[in-house]
Amino acid sequence: MSTLLYGLKVVDSMKNSVIDTFIGEVVYDHSKATGLKLCTTDQEIVDYAASLGFCFDIQDWENYISADLSELTPAQLDVVNAVDPVHWSWAFRRVKAWRAMLMDGA
Repeated sequence: MSTLLYGLKVVDSMKNSVIDTFIGEVVYDHSKATGLKLCTTDQEIVDYAASLGFCFDIQDWENYISADLSELTPAQLDVVNAVDPVHWSWAFRRVKAWRAMLMDGA
């Protein structure tokens, strides 16, 4: 593996680590989860993360959620995509760990 390619993989891994830590903070800290409810776009999620000290850009976030959503069945993806972004649960449907926080029927 070339040094440049290796360097890019390390950077991507570090960005995913920051995203993973942010996701975990939302799972384990009620006040952070409450703040997430106000997010209606992926950019707002990125901005919210930054306000908490978790810095990654929109492209990193979109790549992360794209990979996460690609693991869903078509039926599960339809459910996720059917939620209006202004509904409080929209942001929680973006990644698996947050979807697991939702009660049935939410």
